Amino acid sequence: MDTLHILIRVSTSTQEEDGTSLQTQKQLGIELSQRLKMKYQIHNEGGTSSSKDTLDNRPVMINLLRLMDEGVVKHLFVYNTDRISRGHTWYFIRKKMVDNGVILYTSTGRYDTTGTMENLILGILSEVSQYDNKVRTERSRLGKMEKVKQNYFRGGDPPFGFKIQKGQRGSKLVIDEYESRYVRLVYEMYHNGHTMKEIKSKLETDGVLTRRGNKNWSLGTLQLMLRNDTYIGIDEFHDKKSGTTIRNEIPQIIPVKLFEEVQQRRVRILTRKGQLNRTTREYLFRDFIYCQCGSPIGGRIKPEKSIQHYYCPKSERKFNKSTPDNQMCEMKRCVNIDTTEELLWDVIYNQLVNTEGLKNILQKTIKENPSFSSKVRKQKGKIKDELNLKEKELKSISEGIIDIERRRILNEFQSEQIYQSLKKELDKEYRKCHITIENLKNSMSYYGEQDRWYSTLENISST
Repeated sequence: MDTLHILIRVSTSTQEEDGTSLQTQKQLGIELSQRLKMKYQIHNEGGTSSSKDTLDNRPVMINLLRLMDEGVVKHLFVYNTDRISRGHTWYFIRKKMVDNGVILYTSTGRYDTTGTMENLILGILSEVSQYDNKVRTERSRLGKMEKVKQNYFRGGDPPFGFKIQKGQRGSKLVIDEYESRYVRLVYEMYHNGHTMKEIKSKLETDGVLTRRGNKNWSLGTLQLMLRNDTYIGIDEFHDKKSGTTIRNEIPQIIPVKLFEEVQQRRVRILTRKGQLNRTTREYLFRDFIYCQCGSPIGGRIKPEKSIQHYYCPKSERKFNKSTPDNQMCEMKRCVNIDTTEELLWDVIYNQLVNTEGLKNILQKTIKENPSFSSKVRKQKGKIKDELNLKEKELKSISEGIIDIERRRILNEFQSEQIYQSLKKELDKEYRKCHITIENLKNSMSYYGEQDRWYSTLENISST
């Protein structure tokens, strides 16, 4: 008695878990084998991704092809041809069936692959399946873009610190109160000088789980978190096919000023990374001194050569002919470490212990400003006006970003470089304006407490 080999397959793990599609295919295959009076054998591929048309992740299909070559498989059932393949791999599989005289059964009929007309029909069905797959992919892409345009979440896992809130029309990102506390903690610890290993240890000690539920945090994950601008309320979606970028505003977890200062510290650390990894010595002021070219100062101590000085590392690059001119420094001098540190320490110490000088400054300030409360109110009013202007400016910049995306879609730019330049400049202005607004809001709060502060100054100056 012949055997009907039944191949069942779905294209996603979700369909596999639902079970309906796999069970239906299996039942149809068994019923067909009974009508044909054949035995049956199930080949279950489960949920196999159809995004890549290869056999690399399809061991069941590879085994079937081997059985075809061995003459074991002569009758094969699949629900429809796209269960075999939706792309160029179908040609290879169909050739195997033709070479080995395999008869193919589907839910719509029987195809003898050795027959010219039936083989042609199979080829047409394959092309139809590929076309249908492309239509579904395009429909899915456009549907995702439409959701994003309406400020709905595009899908997938939300960033750590957010959760998905489902609605009737779509899902939106909202702040997860528990996780967002640790997002702020990560930023604040890093901003305050803690190392990545210390931050990692803190999260693991507190039992905080990663987005995938892991107890152990990788340093790479933390680095990605520190440069993720989603946390400052910016969610960008870029569609590679159309080149469209859509920007939505979402709830903000991290203040823009803190985010920018963290980025600056990251750059400083990366700039020093090679030198920090090599040094075994302590330098009191190295992390606070910069060359006139803007580069962080380096330190070098070689007792055997009586060398101990601060210097600009970029000045050494002039000996490397491959180094661009803008990455070199003309500074030829260096300064003695002991002398420099002693001088700087004395200046700092004298400022801190000179209470009489501080007292004189406070007395002079109070004498020249007899009406503190009135000035505070005027300053608050001035800041409020500036805040209103900046908020209008931020709105204009946001509209400008939307406009250049519209112009890009309409191909109004002469080159991609012009678009990228404009977008980069507007993004820069957006963040700059956002920081100014935060500073103004902080100033409003600050001046609200100035009356009490000035009273304290008067007490200090009179003692």
